[in-house]
This record gives sequence, structure tokens and C-alpha cells, in this order.
Amino acid sequence: MAKDGRLVREQEHLACFYPGLLALGAQVLDRPQDLVMAEKLAETCFITYNMTETKLGPERVYFIDNGSNQWGIEFSDSRYILRPETLESLFILYRVTGNTKYQEWSWQIFEAIEKYARVDTGGYAAIVDVRKANVQDNYEDSMESFFLAETLKYLYLIFGPVDTLPLDKYVFNTEAHPFR
Repeated sequence: MAKDGRLVREQEHLACFYPGLLALGAQVLDRPQDLVMAEKLAETCFITYNMTETKLGPERVYFIDNGSNQWGIEFSDSRYILRPETLESLFILYRVTGNTKYQEWSWQIFEAIEKYARVDTGGYAAIVDVRKANVQDNYEDSMESFFLAETLKYLYLIFGPVDTLPLDKYVFNTEAHPFR
């Protein structure tokens, strides 16, 4: 991202839709190098989940150059607001590659959502700080509609039959609604 003419190594969770976009383009345009990039970007998104105490991804991170081409990650916004973008990309990558690691990663995310975001009233709540496993007093009193419309839909699709909404016959809009 550029800010005031300088490169800022920041990534918002929203950017995690991009690996799926690259994977679709790689498939349609026969560009295997784009698929390699898509897989690496998706792994980066998953790493931001996997490095937290709750295994839920933060809203925003900075990449810090530690020298000698070694990178660290700092959280600049440690909320998890039930976003779908990482799961969207994992779903698309699974469908494009058939690699079951994307199902495994998605299952880990699902288990973390169930453990840390599910509330006693039967719904789900955004998490204030994904770095804290103590969920008491760590909830925001909100559940965005995209959680039901997108996050859960992509979780269903990644584990459902591969002939359900095949990617060569359907496209998904930004709200995960399939169109022929």
C-alpha cells in the first residue's frame, strides 16, 4: 500500500480475497505463475490466523523487515470481525487445486470461530483482541451480516460436494451470491 508516496507494508484482512481472485485468473488465463502467487498469499493470510492465541485472523497487520530478508508481523488492529475473505480464497484454491490443505486450514479456522466467537445466546460475536484466549470481556456486541451470508457459506462450500456451485458455471459477487 502507498501512503504519502512511501510504501507501507500493511495488509488488511479484506486483502485476503486476492488469492482467490488470482487463482481464478490463473485457471481461466492458463497462468500457472499466478497460481503460485495465489497460494503464497493465501498462506500469508492463514499464517496471520495461526500465529494468534485464538487462531483467528486480525483485522490489520504490518510486515516488519527484520533484516536479511526475514519478516515479522505486527498487529495494528487485533480485532476479528468474522470476515469471510480468507475462507473465500481457501475455498477457491481448494476447488482450483484439489489440495486438501485448504480444507484443513478452513477447518482450523472454523474450530477457532466455534471456540472463541460463538456466544451463549446462540449467535457469534466479533472478538476485540485475537491475541487473548480469555474470551470473557473480549467480545464486541456485534455480528456483521456478512458472517452469515459469506463466512458460513464459504465454510459450507469448501466441505460440500465439489459439484455444488462449480466455479466453471458460477461466479460469486462480493456478497458471495452465486450467479450463472
